[in-house]
Amino acid sequence: MADDLATLRRALDDGRIGVLVSDLDGVLRRFDDRAWSRFDDLAGVGHGAVFRATLRNPLLQDVLRGRATHAQWRASAVGDLVDHGADALRARDAVDAWAATPAAVDPDVAALLRTACERYVPVFVFTNGTDRVPAEMADLGLDEFTAPRGTHLLNSAELGAAKPHIEAYDAARARISHVLGRTVGAAEIWFLDDSPGHITGASAAGWHAVLRTP
Repeated sequence: MADDLATLRRALDDGRIGVLVSDLDGVLRRFDDRAWSRFDDLAGVGHGAVFRATLRNPLLQDVLRGRATHAQWRASAVGDLVDHGADALRARDAVDAWAATPAAVDPDVAALLRTACERYVPVFVFTNGTDRVPAEMADLGLDEFTAPRGTHLLNSAELGAAKPHIEAYDAARARISHVLGRTVGAAEIWFLDDSPGHITGASAAGWHAVLRTP
């Protein structure tokens, strides 16, 4: 068991956690980074081109804030690959394959969240996500952590602000308070994320932030 999860389990055992918040990608949900070379092969482009066209796409920041859709992001990525010499059909196939990449649930993180739920500690999932996140979580069976009706999903695309900006943590805490029907203090929230920058942002917002290590 990683030290980060041990820290959270001890805090649960000691009754110190008022609300437990987990990041999604890289924490509760994981992808196989080895697939990037396959996407490049599908597009017929050089190493790293599909990664740059998708995760380094300027439109992504708008997608994460609800100003653009996942479909628009995919179309932009295809256009970027074509601009860099890829055949249009091959570029579309590569981006479609990337968008359909299967994910795996981290069983240790899921078990921790279930333990918190069993102890009546509210659990939320906080992600820099897109309009597709609710459906993706349902496909993986992760909507157990965002029920009822997705109210425990803190999605930047709905909040209008993304981690690590302080506005995202403030908006997330306001949403938590609204869902729970009471004012939730920042110090009540314990947050698990795999990004050092997101951890720094959460700490600046007054949350207890724990870095998820590989």
